[in-house]
Amino acid sequence: MTTPLLSRFAHWLGTWRGRVDFAEGHQALMQFTLTPVFGGQAIQVETVAFDIESSRSITRGWGYFSLDRSGRVVNNIYGNYFGFAILHETPDDPEVLSLQGPLPGNEVMDVTMNVLGDEFTLSSRRWEGYTSHDDRPRTYTRMKRVAHYVEGDS
Repeated sequence: MTTPLLSRFAHWLGTWRGRVDFAEGHQALMQFTLTPVFGGQAIQVETVAFDIESSRSITRGWGYFSLDRSGRVVNNIYGNYFGFAILHETPDDPEVLSLQGPLPGNEVMDVTMNVLGDEFTLSSRRWEGYTSHDDRPRTYTRMKRVAHYVEGDS
């Protein structure tokens, strides 16, 4: 059964991997996995960034995409780097998922994601909650698909 969430994001499902350039200046390898759960009413998102030389995990995150009553995406997430957050979809190009929300410690985060073919791009930025500067550095990654989601795998 196809849900509104899966109708929009089914082509995103699977595992993606690529180099990430963090806003702080260092590079790592990122893996991003999206899996439908709860009968397609949500998409589980798991991400991990590994140090390129040692292969140690630098940062990890878990969350769920779901839809609110208006059909916009809500992302409930936990990242070991920033804690718990709820990001809400902001209006943008329908092919792009843009999310924004408050973080603990008076910070705000925005995330922009897009899939085109077998390439997944993601960029994010954090800033103090009272001052939004567009010139702040962004974390940016361009990942390639390394595995498609196969129904029954979750």
